[in-house]
This record gives sequence, structure tokens and C-alpha cells, in this order.
Amino acid sequence: KLELTSLVALLAALSCVMAGSSPRPFGITKSCNTPSTTTILDIRGGAVHESSSLSDLESKIQSAALQNKLTIIDFTATWCGPCKAIAPLYKELSEEFDAQFIKVDVDENPDAAQKYGVSAMPTFLFIKGGEVVDRLMGANAARLKELIAEWSL
Repeated sequence: KLELTSLVALLAALSCVMAGSSPRPFGITKSCNTPSTTTILDIRGGAVHESSSLSDLESKIQSAALQNKLTIIDFTATWCGPCKAIAPLYKELSEEFDAQFIKVDVDENPDAAQKYGVSAMPTFLFIKGGEVVDRLMGANAARLKELIAEWSL
């Protein structure tokens, strides 16, 4: 299984290079200059996915809902110090829990931030069955882990 995962990651990185862009840091996956579509592979654990449009985000949420998977969305900003501080933990949690982890930059995707009423960063939304079931504002690492454990059951 590890070999297949490594091969998939290598192919994704190679496709980014061939498309003229580079892979994203911190395990964030994003399509490389191509329209985004969500597949079953996109919803695997161990990766933090980036969503740059409201339609892409809604597609990812719907796909996870069809699989009865928890989706955790981290609304963040490049200029946000607490967001940068909690990013490594968020990545670790994506490897620990069987859920879909998404990062949304509020400056790149203001429509998503507006739709979900995000006014402070970081804000974490917990979505199950396509519905928001919980919310955490701020970089509270212990509470973030508690909520993920609670809702991923």
C-alpha cells in the first residue's frame, strides 16, 4: 500500500512539473492549472486538499457526504500567524484520522468564507452528511483534535 501511495504522489508531482507548476507544500494537493474534479482518491486521508472556488469546495463536501465521511475545513489566510502555527498539526491530524481535510484561503476563495459565515481565522468547520455539525474559531490544538475525534466516529 505504501508503494502505491508513493507512486500516486510521484505521478501527481510529475504532472505538476509537466504542467509547468510545482507541488504545494505541507501535503496540500491542488490540481495544476486544470479544472478541478473530485474523485474517490481525492478524499483519502493523509492529505490536506486546497479548494480555491466555492463550487470545488461544495463538490468535495458532496463526495465525502456520499461516503459518510467527515469533512474538516480550515479557513485560513497567508497573513494569519495562528493559521501558520496550527498548519503542521492539521497536516498530522489528516494522517491520523479517516476524514477529508480541506484548506480554504479566504483571500482566494471569499465566496466560501462568506457562505459559511467565516469572520476570523483560523475557523474550522466540521461537516457530516453535507451539513455543518460544529465549528471551532481560533488555533486551539487540543479542542481541534477533540472535535475531529468526536465527529469522525
